[in-house]
Amino acid sequence: MINQKDKILVVGGAGYVGSVLIRELLEKGYAVKVLDRMFFGDSGIKEVRDRIELVVDDVRTVDPSVLDDVQSIVNLSGLSNDPTAEYNPKANFEMNTVATETLAIMAKERGIKRHVYASSCSVYYVPAGVDAEDVLLDEDTPVDPKAAYSKSKYEAEKRLIALADENFCPVILRKGTIFGFSPRMRYDLVVNTFLKSAFSTGELNLHYGGEMWRPLVDIRDAASAYILSLEASEEKVRGQVFNIATKNYRVSELALQVYQILNDNNVDVKIRSDYRYKGVRSYRVRTDKAENILGFRPKITLSESILNMLEMIEEYGYTDFDHPRYYNIKWMRMLEEAQEIIKKTNSIFEMPEQKSPSPADD
Repeated sequence: MINQKDKILVVGGAGYVGSVLIRELLEKGYAVKVLDRMFFGDSGIKEVRDRIELVVDDVRTVDPSVLDDVQSIVNLSGLSNDPTAEYNPKANFEMNTVATETLAIMAKERGIKRHVYASSCSVYYVPAGVDAEDVLLDEDTPVDPKAAYSKSKYEAEKRLIALADENFCPVILRKGTIFGFSPRMRYDLVVNTFLKSAFSTGELNLHYGGEMWRPLVDIRDAASAYILSLEASEEKVRGQVFNIATKNYRVSELALQVYQILNDNNVDVKIRSDYRYKGVRSYRVRTDKAENILGFRPKITLSESILNMLEMIEEYGYTDFDHPRYYNIKWMRMLEEAQEIIKKTNSIFEMPEQKSPSPADD
């Protein structure tokens, strides 16, 4: 168990979940160090920048000195959804699997015991429409993920658990799809996408008729699960995997609830369904292990989260819904394109250096 004088290293702490988690840790009195490559800028941390220690670096090549004075780690780093993982499977595996194991080994060598890892319920791969496999899945259910993202997460889980002993306490959180407001906002997650679509097009679009199941959890409840995993006794959580979700929803049911909440708050929106099959996944999970061992009891309802998003999106001015910064794959592609341009031009606004005249010009 950690104490509130400990320094927590949050890897990926400037990201969507990290930006909320670091605030919760600071409120509880912990010292916070953030390791982040800052791909998405500083919107997630600028309000608390003077209260954290920031290390800007790539988790794949970071120096072991990043662990100086650190007592525990929460690792949220890596590519965080299917589109980005499929776009660059090599980088996905390097970040999500190899770098996770390398950081854990460095931590163990330094005597840092607690390492909480952000995995995903997407490791439970069941094709939509396969009713015989449409059952509640728990942490002991055999899994065989197919996609680059979920495969990399599951492989990282196995490598971390293999390191577990009396000197190292990895804890794995398989989170459902997260929703809710973050200072580093995303609109490429299902509930957040519904809100974005409601404001930008007036419609909620249901792929495959919304037939698929998803476990969901509000971002503040997810942050609470990380803190519970840090504070639990080693004997209870060492090498353990926990499903973290508030509830399993059919996406169609979710859309109806979002529709009702928005209409009750004077947001006019319609639901549009597309029943063409698009290779979607469907899975439901059990969460009683997290409740019984971690004491994880979600507190934020879907309605509360949506109302909070409506308020905070307006307060922060995050209403340019098509900006690529809010969509991981769009932002990565734009950065990659900009990198190629700058390689050729060397700068954006600076004039290029004058070339020395060649002898032929004399």
